[in-house]
Amino acid sequence: MQSEKSEPTEPKGAEGSNPPSDVAEEEPVQAKGISAVAVLWTFGKCLSALLPVYLAGYYRVSTSLLVFGMMVYTGWKHVREAKEERLRSALQLHDGDDYASSRLSKIKRDLPAWVNFPDVEKVEWLNKVLQQVWPFVGQYLEKLLVETIAPSIRASTTHLQTFNFTKVDMGDKAMKVVGIKAHTENDKGQVLLDLYISYVGNVEINVEVKRYFCKAGVKGIQLHGMMRVILEPLIGDVPIVGAVTMFFIRRPKLDINWTGLTNLFDIPGVNAKSDSMIMDAIASFLVLPNRLVVPLVPDLHLAQLRCPLPRGVVRIHLLEAQNLPAKDHNVKGVMAGLSDPYAILRVGPQTFTSKHIDNTDCPKWEEMYEVIVHEVPGQELEVEVYDKDRDQDDFLGRTKLDLGIVKNSVAVDDWFTLKESSSGRIHLRLEWLSLLPNTDKLEQVLKRNETITGKNLEPPSSAVLVVYLDKAKALPMKKGNKEPNPTVHISVQDTKKDSKTCYSTIDPEWEEAFTFFIQDPHKQDIDFQVKDADSKQPLGSLRIPLSRILKESDLSLDQWFELENSGPASRIYVNTVLRVLWLDEENIKADVSSTVAAGMKKPLPQKSSPHPSFATEGLLRIHLLAGQNLVPKDNRLGGMMKGKSDPYVKISIGGETFTSQTINENLNPTWNEMYEVILTQLPGQELHVEVFDKDMDMKDDFMGRLKIDLKDIIDAQYADQWYALSDVKSGRVHLVLEWVPTSSEADRLDQALQFYSRQSFQNKAVPSAGLLFVYIEQAYGLPVKKSGKDPKAGAELMLRKVSRKTTVCDRTTSPHWNEAFSFLVRDPREDVLIVKLSHSWTLPIGSVVIPMGELLSEPDLVLDRWFHLDGASPESQIQLRIELKLLIPTKCPGADKAKVNVAADHPPAKPKQEEDTALKSGSVDTPVETITSSITSDEVIQEKEAENDENEDEAEESQIPATTEPLHTSPDLSFATEGLLRIILLEAQDLVAKDNRFGRMVKGKSDPYAVISVGQFLFKSHVVEENLSPVWNEMYEMVLRPQSGQDVQVELFDKDVDKDDFLGRFKILMSDIIQSQFKDQWYTLSDVNSGRVRLITEWVPTVSRSDALDQVMQLQSLQSYRNKAVQSAALLFVFMDRARMLPFKKSGKEPKAAAELILGNTAYKTKVCERSRTPQWSEAFYFLVHNPKEQMLIVKLSSAWDQPMGSLVVPVRELLSEPQLVLDKWMHLDGALPESEILLRAELKILDTRMTDVPKSSASASKKETEAEKVPKTAKVEEKRTEPPANQSPEVSKPHKEPEAADPDLSTAKPDPREPAEVQITKDVCPSAVSQQMEEQSQDPKTHHEPKAQTESTAVKDLAQSTISGLPTDKKKPAEVPEIPKAGPSLPSHTTPPRDFGKEGVLRIHLLEAKNLIAKDNVLGKGKSDPYVKINVGGVMFKSHVIKENLNPTWNEMYEVVLSGKGDQDIKFEAFDKDLNSDDFLGRFSVRLSEVVSSQYTDQWFTLKEVKSGQIHVILEWVPTVSHSVRLDQVMQLETLQSYQNKALPSAALLFVYIQAAKSLPLKKSGKEPRAGAELLLGETSLKTKVCDRSANPQWNESFHFVLRDPKRQILIVKLSSGWDEPMGSLVVPVKELLSEPELVLDRWFHLDGASADSQILLRAELKVLNTKMLDLIGTEALPCAATGSGQLKMSVTYASQENKLVVIVHGCRGLLAQSKEGVDSYVSLMLLPDKSKTTKRKTAVKKKDHNPEYNERFEFELPEQEVRFRRLSASVKNNSFRGKDVIGQVQVELAQMDLKSGVTQWFPLSDEVE
Repeated sequence: MQSEKSEPTEPKGAEGSNPPSDVAEEEPVQAKGISAVAVLWTFGKCLSALLPVYLAGYYRVSTSLLVFGMMVYTGWKHVREAKEERLRSALQLHDGDDYASSRLSKIKRDLPAWVNFPDVEKVEWLNKVLQQVWPFVGQYLEKLLVETIAPSIRASTTHLQTFNFTKVDMGDKAMKVVGIKAHTENDKGQVLLDLYISYVGNVEINVEVKRYFCKAGVKGIQLHGMMRVILEPLIGDVPIVGAVTMFFIRRPKLDINWTGLTNLFDIPGVNAKSDSMIMDAIASFLVLPNRLVVPLVPDLHLAQLRCPLPRGVVRIHLLEAQNLPAKDHNVKGVMAGLSDPYAILRVGPQTFTSKHIDNTDCPKWEEMYEVIVHEVPGQELEVEVYDKDRDQDDFLGRTKLDLGIVKNSVAVDDWFTLKESSSGRIHLRLEWLSLLPNTDKLEQVLKRNETITGKNLEPPSSAVLVVYLDKAKALPMKKGNKEPNPTVHISVQDTKKDSKTCYSTIDPEWEEAFTFFIQDPHKQDIDFQVKDADSKQPLGSLRIPLSRILKESDLSLDQWFELENSGPASRIYVNTVLRVLWLDEENIKADVSSTVAAGMKKPLPQKSSPHPSFATEGLLRIHLLAGQNLVPKDNRLGGMMKGKSDPYVKISIGGETFTSQTINENLNPTWNEMYEVILTQLPGQELHVEVFDKDMDMKDDFMGRLKIDLKDIIDAQYADQWYALSDVKSGRVHLVLEWVPTSSEADRLDQALQFYSRQSFQNKAVPSAGLLFVYIEQAYGLPVKKSGKDPKAGAELMLRKVSRKTTVCDRTTSPHWNEAFSFLVRDPREDVLIVKLSHSWTLPIGSVVIPMGELLSEPDLVLDRWFHLDGASPESQIQLRIELKLLIPTKCPGADKAKVNVAADHPPAKPKQEEDTALKSGSVDTPVETITSSITSDEVIQEKEAENDENEDEAEESQIPATTEPLHTSPDLSFATEGLLRIILLEAQDLVAKDNRFGRMVKGKSDPYAVISVGQFLFKSHVVEENLSPVWNEMYEMVLRPQSGQDVQVELFDKDVDKDDFLGRFKILMSDIIQSQFKDQWYTLSDVNSGRVRLITEWVPTVSRSDALDQVMQLQSLQSYRNKAVQSAALLFVFMDRARMLPFKKSGKEPKAAAELILGNTAYKTKVCERSRTPQWSEAFYFLVHNPKEQMLIVKLSSAWDQPMGSLVVPVRELLSEPQLVLDKWMHLDGALPESEILLRAELKILDTRMTDVPKSSASASKKETEAEKVPKTAKVEEKRTEPPANQSPEVSKPHKEPEAADPDLSTAKPDPREPAEVQITKDVCPSAVSQQMEEQSQDPKTHHEPKAQTESTAVKDLAQSTISGLPTDKKKPAEVPEIPKAGPSLPSHTTPPRDFGKEGVLRIHLLEAKNLIAKDNVLGKGKSDPYVKINVGGVMFKSHVIKENLNPTWNEMYEVVLSGKGDQDIKFEAFDKDLNSDDFLGRFSVRLSEVVSSQYTDQWFTLKEVKSGQIHVILEWVPTVSHSVRLDQVMQLETLQSYQNKALPSAALLFVYIQAAKSLPLKKSGKEPRAGAELLLGETSLKTKVCDRSANPQWNESFHFVLRDPKRQILIVKLSSGWDEPMGSLVVPVKELLSEPELVLDRWFHLDGASADSQILLRAELKVLNTKMLDLIGTEALPCAATGSGQLKMSVTYASQENKLVVIVHGCRGLLAQSKEGVDSYVSLMLLPDKSKTTKRKTAVKKKDHNPEYNERFEFELPEQEVRFRRLSASVKNNSFRGKDVIGQVQVELAQMDLKSGVTQWFPLSDEVE
């Protein structure tokens, strides 16, 4: 044992033939005993570890700081150890060939390039040379770093004067070239090589900066990739090669191990960024199109080598496609539809997307694209076809083509078959355009281009222009005599490109190349704009007409150019090269097709095309271990003496049944048997386990059962636990259930076989090591029979003793089967698959033998090709797809560990991961406990029976109902309630001059700038120099949630060198901005002598419709601001709820999931969850969206920010087509598992701005004054500015005008004297009518509200949607209010309800049944109960009717209650026994309302607490609401489909009514104003408002809701009266009017009938349709059992095509109609109709006294496949007793309407008997 453990610590000795290292030889032998140095060293380490803790406590350092440091250190340590392990593995891989040879079975992508490609050569001699010279390379690099680089670093700054390299060791691991390929088909003047390099080096470089005690370094580097090396030009002198050019066509893989201070780069989240930054640096000069050029001779033109001309241009004609797969299915997938295809074309970084064609599988695009090709061979054209969808586009196929083929063929015009798709091909025409260095054929090219058209409106190019931007000289200095940061903007017509920025220089060197497509060189120019990157200050310009280049002989200009609008000596060096694009039609081959495309014309498809469900099955491994505390059935002496049982187990799932051996006379049997079954992952499958007592003479006694949902097993993957048996008093069974993971890597086979070899089972079962999936598609060229007729071919597949047969095809020599089969494989290295073809199973045709060992060397363990048939004609072939999936065990408890757990007294503790994988057993039998100590002695068991019973009771009481995943998110009510504040800083006037000259004798200017602060937001404008009336024209936006006390503060300062001078300030209350929504005003500055600022403030309202978007975008295009700000068009709110089925980490651990959300330049990160595959964040974010039609939301998931786990891309434009602009659903993650999904809500709010014109600054102060003088003096009221108190902030008065109703002569209102800031209104595009109404109310004491009513709505966050009465106003006496000319009454056009209005939902409670209730009415020891149930929720109580004398009652009652859905409410259930005096208690339980809201639908049995037994079956549904009427008719159908004992009817919708105010109500007969109250009636429901104080204009601001059964017929009536005794008018609103309104909302003033002509009432009626999940259950015919009168029947129906049999599995019934109090004696009768002779009649066994019987019986019907669609299956549930009707219910299934090949498992509702 010791030698085995010591082997991993000696890797050098295990390296085959390599000699032992010197290090191993020189290792000294340690002497035995205790060393004093070692003791002191240990003591020192302990002291150094405890010292920081002591110091932290001594200096009272926060504990959180220590915890944070430990967390960072732990994360760093974890990442570092993982990286070192990867490095050690890589070093071992490179140490010898023996290690590589041991992994020859690895898939192709992990092998060297010379193994995969025969033209790639293995150059071991080069590796030996590199290994030999590597030490000298290290010496050279060490000398370079120490003697050259280190001094330059020390001289760069004073901080690094002590910098030096302490260690430079390049290691002994040299770079390896694993393969090399030489291209000989290119130019003769160059040598083109592809080097596949791999560098895994133990390099160690350490640096130190002694001044700062800083140490850092690198220890280990990995680099893998393919580098292209070009040796050109070839010259006739030594060294033969003029230069070496190197670059990577694709990015290489890089991994760096940091040490010292740079260990910070190994912190999670930082290590990936550090490696990517270094990779970006490498890519900037080593990845195509960048190149590294090493000149070997002088006087070379390096520009042409660094940026050579392209190899050519490929013109791509995307013409059409045919036979594309149909992805858009109609009628719930029953009818196949079409697709909306579009194509994506990629060549390197160049990507093009075609338009999409609606509803077709044969689209015609006829589009043209042009791409630049830098390297051939090497670059490829990739075409992917997708189906356009609203949510996520479906993949239709892809194809690839090497552009080197196009170059050789000049033109390729062919159909290309789409790969990774069931069907489809695409038609492309590809043309290779050569680059001509003269204009001889330019006119011919231009004429030819006029005939080329494309639907994408892209004109063809006649030439390509390459601009090499080299350098510039003597550029001008920017302002302040500072050196500029020059950059160049190059544009040709509409194409613009920018160069890099050279910092702080007037002699920049860019050395960059740019490429442009030219349509007509005669008409186009090149424009160069040299600018400063920071200030955008122009530094010069240059324009070169392309016609000038045409005059040059070689079509190039390579010279210095003088810059215009620049310095006197400013110039720029540019090399421009023009090349004419020429299609050499003379050299096009006659067939115009490439060699690759020619291969596609073969009559036989190269690959099979199985159904997508092929090879998706999995293996369920069931390990039956033991049982405990089983019920004794064999009693002795007439039951007086307790006996034993002879237990055995029946296990059934998926039509397969396994029976265990019988253990005689044992209540704690040990079986240790294993079973395996191949299953699909279709929902609805259950594992049934039944225990029986074996009897010789009579029927076997029942000892209990349990059910486990297959979905729970798949989710848990592995479960090892005890399951309690139901329907018996005691007993449990120990099962190990494993959904075995599969792998396509052959190197894990040995591990699996070794593990399986250690297992043994009592039933002699051998675990399978793999699953073999075989798809037999077709055969070709079969021989005819001796009679000359074609054969009726059938195929038989055999593996070991298992045989499968296909159908027998009609007479043909090319039969098509298209059938799939699966086999269990014991040992893939020995098993052999045999396929025999025969004529009608009698006359052999041929066979093929395929050893499974062949698959182990194939990529992904797949063989997909044509096989020649032995014993047939030479051309006879068969097409097969054979796919092997290796079964890798999840854990290793196995039979050995299980046997120990059964026999040992003290078993090992159960691992935590096993505890987390607890499964649900059916709907009731949740495992009551995990593996505990098993007891073999019956006596000990009897002593502890009471204790076990108590433990089981406690465990049952602690069961928590399982909740399903929610279909939608459930964000907080405050989600998406923020608004946008937009501030436009326009200009200022009459500012104070602070920069005085000559000792203030001469008045100067100021350099003003503004600082705007709103809460946590702070904005600073630019400085306007020497101006007392500056114009800024800057815009700022911020997203806020209004809060009380918020204000906008604006401060002005004068910019100085030392300290900026104060120029004034003012404040604006947020309540004023929200109230007015839009203001354009001058604000007087306080705390200074003069000055005012013009500011536009807008609280932008949002709408949930897309029709206003175009207007917002149009206004956005008209506006421009100095600070380059762009107005937002919308707000995007995102609620990250949760994810599920995320992949495991590479280490096998669950991920610490976190998400990063990116939109444009904005990024947010969620919290990092604890380790879980189903993380939950429940976090909200918002984004400013400038263009919803183009921007995209990207969500990236990772584990602790270091290991990616998938991503999601959501184009914002998809929300524009969604109802209310909301996406709320589960979305699949790209780059993760197929089942990985994320649940989020994306809600788009369009900003409905009130700004109808672009704001402009004033021309001058004098012009404003002259315009102000035109205003009549009667309307202009001036008032002296009063100084505010020192502790009081100045405020701004509100405008008091309404342009629609105001007198035009009265244009200016007097400011409020209470507010010190002087305000002059210059422009009010949309002033609020609210302010004037407040003014009128403040002047009228009759309409003044009570103080209590005012204080209830003073919060500013309610102000954005509040009514006039809710706005905060300052109280003052009417006499103090200055008289302001009134402009007439104005009314708000819409209501402003509170935010929680209309947010309620419906809780629907369906009380179905109960079982095993306690008997309270005991008579002679036996009795019954009269149970009923009380339900309490949200202050509402429901009471069911009483079921007489029944312990298993069925109520079938439904209740509904409208709730807000928030808070910690509980739904409480209590059961009682009805008695004459006092009702007896039968148990209770409660359910959290929040759990029901999150799951939305729960159908479950709940165990009653505080009693010994009893369960209640309840369906709880939180019904979400929608604001559209699409599904209203379906919702209303529920009333006809469902019936309940309490006569309840399900609601179809909710009606929310907000009654705000009334206007001009008539006076009472006594002449007094009325005390108005409103009564709302709908059906039998009546609600009343409060009674207002006397007023003709009352305000209620109250909301109500009604439950609607039929919105198309019901009517809302509103009656107004004075004190409920004198009517004042009424209003009738048919609810059906709301169905035609947008978002089902009516919000306006209504005239009152029976009142005065101008009497009106303002209310909002909002209809919400209930989107119940019952609609989905109707589609699957799986309504709750008690919802149908006769109950339901569960069956599985499938057709076995290879056996020509229809297989029907009868699982069971539920909710059968009660025939008696004790239950029903029922059985199921089956028949295939039509069947006059009744030969197909079958029936199950009789289940006695059970309303929910379980049969689990399998029936087979011999039926040809052609007759299946003409038959229907009739299933009748019949009563076996003489009481009641014979037929309880019946169902007839049309077989033609079912997918029998895939199989169907579902509940079928039973109806009355039909003939």
